[in-house]
Amino acid sequence: MSTPPTPAGVAWRAAEPADAAAVSAAIDAWWPGRHMVHGVCPQLFEHMGDTCIIVEEQGRLVGFLVGYLSQRRLGAGYVHYAGVHPDLRGGGLGHEMYRRFADLVRRRGGTHLYAETGTWNTRSIAFHRSIGFRLEPGDEVIEGIPVHHDAAGVGFDFVVMTMPLGQGEGA
Repeated sequence: MSTPPTPAGVAWRAAEPADAAAVSAAIDAWWPGRHMVHGVCPQLFEHMGDTCIIVEEQGRLVGFLVGYLSQRRLGAGYVHYAGVHPDLRGGGLGHEMYRRFADLVRRRGGTHLYAETGTWNTRSIAFHRSIGFRLEPGDEVIEGIPVHHDAAGVGFDFVVMTMPLGQGEGA
């Protein structure tokens, strides 16, 4: 699968604690009506910011990937959450963020990626599958999707996805 080109003129950098406010605002604006900002905190960016990606266009946040290396699953990179501004979706920015994160994980000895998304987020599930993730078995299969019940607290069902990172493979 070829990587689509990313928009010209975007700046890439590691996350800083001060980015938490912009990421929280983006989550609320980009997914209205979904309460998802509970996972955004400056401490996450303080302690794991070197594995988190911020993408800006003329100083405006247009993409983010919050990921880190798992301490329990050696060799695993975990994508906690990621997002692309709605006006830029489908243009390769998300794919490029995942490619950069996969390269970072690979350079640090990682062999695979994990990601999760809400069962409601069919666009995210389709995106992850399109870049090489596979859906992990869950507690139940609903409409063809393996669901992990209460994965992030009671009533918060998720889809868990994995992707191997061979030499030059993945994202």
